[in-house]
Amino acid sequence: MSSAITHNNLNHWQAGGQFISVAEHKIFTRVIGQGKPILMLHGFPTASFDYVRLVPLLEDGFRLVLLDFLGFGFSDKPAQHTYSLFEQADIVQAVANHYGIERATVVTHDMGNSVTLEILRRGQLEIEKLVMLNGSVLLRYYRPLMTQRLLLNPLTGPLITRFHLINRNTFARQFGSLFAHFPPDEEIDAFWSLIRHNNGMDIYHLLIRYLNERKLHEYDWLDALQVHQVPLTLIWGQRDPVSVPKIAEAVLERRPDAIYVPLADVSHYPHWELPEQVAQVIREQL
Repeated sequence: MSSAITHNNLNHWQAGGQFISVAEHKIFTRVIGQGKPILMLHGFPTASFDYVRLVPLLEDGFRLVLLDFLGFGFSDKPAQHTYSLFEQADIVQAVANHYGIERATVVTHDMGNSVTLEILRRGQLEIEKLVMLNGSVLLRYYRPLMTQRLLLNPLTGPLITRFHLINRNTFARQFGSLFAHFPPDEEIDAFWSLIRHNNGMDIYHLLIRYLNERKLHEYDWLDALQVHQVPLTLIWGQRDPVSVPKIAEAVLERRPDAIYVPLADVSHYPHWELPEQVAQVIREQL
């Protein structure tokens, strides 16, 4: 694994971005490199900063377009808002339009997988190739963390955020369990600050409700993946305790033509834990 990521890296990431307005909300974006466009979509609960280790390995040959979803990272975090995967798909489409992108490869992770499949279902943005990293696109096999269960519960979720019952140490234990090797304190602090930025803890329980939408629409989205037959690559950390490998195998049953890259000593964040190999796979497929 690369050396620890510090707040200096996070500050540099923020300074290199820009905000665009989407439906009266400010969305943080970054555009890096030149060449064929790649949209890079992050997951819950973090932000586009997830890709900070992958970007330097791809920027010499591609135009990388990244954003923080509404409610995440440096983007606006309205307190009274119904956060929706469908709205996040609208935001991705707006960002693509803003940067003149009509056709792109998409690299996506976790919650971003569902957003991407909704974009694929709509057909407004042409997805040339799709690279999916660990994500629970089939909830039958999803294994949520305890904090995720409590946040999603309609009774305990609001209480947790109102009284800030998830502190830095609780976050570190739960979030750190998503990595095959526990991240250094500096990295935990960087992720924690992204979540807390702009009063983000106040909406934590609202953001995770995307799982309710996923439950309702997951088969529509998997059908879209099967029907559209976009060239698909699955890169999957095999030690993921949440988005277990069985999910990737279920996707492969629908798309046996997909390229499957299992990573043995990697957990939920392949692009953070093993960016060199993820970059190599992406380059080989593009």
